[in-house]
Amino acid sequence: MSNSFGAYVRPSRMLPSFVNGNGNNNNGRASYRELTSQNGPSWMRKPGGKRRFVVRYCLLPTFLLGILIFWFLSKDAYKEPEAPPPPAPVDPFEKCLQVIEEAGVPSAENITKLEHAGGNGAHRTHKLPNAGAAKIISASRLMEMLANGENPGPRILHQSWKDGPLPEHFDRWSKQWRQTMDDTWVYVLWRDADNRKLVETYYPQYLKSYDALPREIYRADMVRNMYMHRFGGVYADLDLVALGPLQEHIPILTHHKPPPIPIAYLGHMGDDNYAHSIPNAFMVSTTPEHPFWLRPLDFIKVHQLDEAYNAQPEGLTGPVALRTCYQEWVKEREVREGENEYAEVRVLPNERIYPFSWYDSPLAHHCLCRLHSEHFNEQRCHWLYPDAWTIT
Repeated sequence: MSNSFGAYVRPSRMLPSFVNGNGNNNNGRASYRELTSQNGPSWMRKPGGKRRFVVRYCLLPTFLLGILIFWFLSKDAYKEPEAPPPPAPVDPFEKCLQVIEEAGVPSAENITKLEHAGGNGAHRTHKLPNAGAAKIISASRLMEMLANGENPGPRILHQSWKDGPLPEHFDRWSKQWRQTMDDTWVYVLWRDADNRKLVETYYPQYLKSYDALPREIYRADMVRNMYMHRFGGVYADLDLVALGPLQEHIPILTHHKPPPIPIAYLGHMGDDNYAHSIPNAFMVSTTPEHPFWLRPLDFIKVHQLDEAYNAQPEGLTGPVALRTCYQEWVKEREVREGENEYAEVRVLPNERIYPFSWYDSPLAHHCLCRLHSEHFNEQRCHWLYPDAWTIT
């Protein structure tokens, strides 16, 4: 039986001793390692020490260095582009000397020589009268006169300043206005407290709107319409310079009796499409109670809370609002005449009141006529506008 069984078993010498159980197991494993290391495929072999050294100390640092170089070269591609540096500020007056020379404007000394010589061609000089000046009275005195049935209008010159003394140039120009008038005129410088007293006394229906305005400049704009409506006369901003007697150009201002038809005068600046083309720096009313002057007051009352109008004073109380009121007044002319209401509003041409436009005048004119220009010169500025009655 043993012979029969042994016939089916391969000779033990054909197998490693650890497979058939013969011999020591450790010896069998050692034999297997020997076989596989010497005769097995390369993928089955364990890496040697030299290969491990190459991977650990050469390839890995090289890989990390590559990542670092890639990051350094590409990092700027993911940055937000830097904003360009702001342009250097441009001085709007840097070409003044050149453009003034090109415009042929004489020096102040040469203009003075022309005045003394008695001739200046088309550029005649503006001379102020020598006799008399408007009498200065307080706003309280003017309101007292009105309460007593006296009104010196239309020979009243109104100006307004918050409080305290006038700045030097405003004071000089204010005196210049008074010197264009004789002693039959009165001059009133309204202050903030005077303005509120006027509103409270004569226009209580507008007092709430007046007090609710956000700044004093709004109130100063609003109340000048009341000067015109209550007293008549002339209103001029303190930076509006008189170049001669206004009454010579508007003779009705010298009359002692009001005209049969009330007339209001406004000035015009620049192009008709310019939103500021009817500034409120100059106003004339030949008689008290001219109905037009209530239009700006009602406009303020209606639009005071409307953000489309009240963002800036120009749109609610200033020139933009005044222009809007004038345009509405013109549209309603036929309606007024149908109701036998005859009152006129006349807009004087550009060259009379606002010959110098902040909007579209040539650069040479800006150089000589803008107060903040280092080349500002009143005499040379006035030379540019021989037909002007005032200038600002």
